[in-house]
Amino acid sequence: MKRALTAAALSATLLLWPLSAEAVTLTDVQANAPQVAGVPGSNTTATFPTNKQNEPSIAVDPTNSKLLIAGSNDEQSQPACGPGLVRGTSVPASDCSFFPGVGTSGIYVSDNGGQSWTNIGLLDDQASWAGKGVISDGDPVIAFGPKPDGFGGFTYANGARAYYSSLATVTSLKGYEYVIVSYSDDGGHTWSAPVVATNRSSVTQFNDKNWITVDSNSASPYFGKVYLSWTAFRSATATGNGNEPIMVASSNNGGASFGAPLQLSPAGNNGTGNGRQGSSSTVGPDGTVYVAFEQGTSQVVVVSRNGGANWSRPITIGAVTDIQDPIPGANFRTDSFPVIAADPRTDSTTVYAAWTTRTADGGRTVIAASTDRGLTWGATTTVSTAGQGYAFFPGLDVAPTGRVDLAWQGLKAVDPTKFGTGNAAIDAYYASLAPGATSWSSPTKVSSASSDPAAGAQNNLMRQFWGDYNTLVSDASTAWFIYTDSRSGVGCPAVDAYQTYLAANGLAHSDKVERFGKGPLGPEVGDKPAPPTDCAAQFGNTDVVVSVIHP
Repeated sequence: MKRALTAAALSATLLLWPLSAEAVTLTDVQANAPQVAGVPGSNTTATFPTNKQNEPSIAVDPTNSKLLIAGSNDEQSQPACGPGLVRGTSVPASDCSFFPGVGTSGIYVSDNGGQSWTNIGLLDDQASWAGKGVISDGDPVIAFGPKPDGFGGFTYANGARAYYSSLATVTSLKGYEYVIVSYSDDGGHTWSAPVVATNRSSVTQFNDKNWITVDSNSASPYFGKVYLSWTAFRSATATGNGNEPIMVASSNNGGASFGAPLQLSPAGNNGTGNGRQGSSSTVGPDGTVYVAFEQGTSQVVVVSRNGGANWSRPITIGAVTDIQDPIPGANFRTDSFPVIAADPRTDSTTVYAAWTTRTADGGRTVIAASTDRGLTWGATTTVSTAGQGYAFFPGLDVAPTGRVDLAWQGLKAVDPTKFGTGNAAIDAYYASLAPGATSWSSPTKVSSASSDPAAGAQNNLMRQFWGDYNTLVSDASTAWFIYTDSRSGVGCPAVDAYQTYLAANGLAHSDKVERFGKGPLGPEVGDKPAPPTDCAAQFGNTDVVVSVIHP
């Protein structure tokens, strides 16, 4: 695309992108509606950072596909940028930082197949959380499984149980992040008290990149068992070069408690290229558990055949070259973490893993399959094309019919050598592999409006922000892809200029580092924009949107 193309022309081009020959019927809808729970009109009245959501997860009830639960990093309870009654009258107007003691794990429910959603609020708003000294810190992953039957087993006879995995601060314990699990037996409307599922080896360790999955096949010998994985960063430093093994813990009692964590990988060291991050898990129909993660220049999987008692050594799935951080034309952080999904059909031994990798032509979404329960993997297939731009953050699932559903976001830039308002547009795309087919459908755009990444920002304003992942879930007739979306937001030229200055001088740092109260200061406060006075009201407005796809 020629650099002379204007931002307006780029936006129009993307909005009119034609559907492929394998066109699907779809709807896309905001899940976090209204943006602040119980406050009608807050979609347009909430200001930065209260209007910020990202890193979404979605799950469908296996006993009733009309019922879905979603979650995200949700700042709906964060106060607007200072000064104010909450932040105080002495703070600068540029102070938009995470406010201490305020949770960020949002809950949204749908009872009509994802056609509309209700924002329930935060996990922290639940009565069961009151007085527990636990503050949710986001990174949600949600999964459904059978309910305990009251006799030590599990059943779907009375519906399904949903599990919400989240990072959290535990005020009675030392250090930064713990991984907690809360469960719901009423479709996500009410949730249990948080269960701390991780232990700690030192005060400097923090946990991150958690994932949860449930053995949902009644024929499995481990039916109902819950598996929780995460990365244990063992040196909470600004450089992030400490040891970081992948860990797993499991529950046999419906999430009431978790056993001692097991280490699935060597610790490695991110500075040597052997860092391990971004775990994703799935369970096959025979109860085999798969935990995939990025390890250096490879995507790997560890496998358990006995309910998590023992695990294999890491098995290579395929090669990965991390996509650019940032993607040319934008300024948000990225990753190439894998997602994994098993074919749930009885007696199937097939499992799939997908990720985005960097090529000479930009980021591309690829997928690999194993037909022998993860022991060996075939060559990767590239599913995304140049037509969708620079691909990132895929979601993957396998339907009960064996249909493989894959979606991702793609970015197109007017000028890849710069970033800022109007320079890039992001859309969501979908492709599928029909049962027995040997080729994928052509990618189809499944977002009805494009997003400008410059409309989202870290709380410290130093970079744009889009989160670290999207997710997808399937049933026999539908796929639901949930993703970060800024179609209702606007950029801020003052923030663009600030970020450009920081990037040019090597001064930007991670939003997560800021959240932990670590890392260097940026330029003088007077040089930092104040969103309440320097930006339009809808600056920073990022929602989570669900595309409801009928292949």
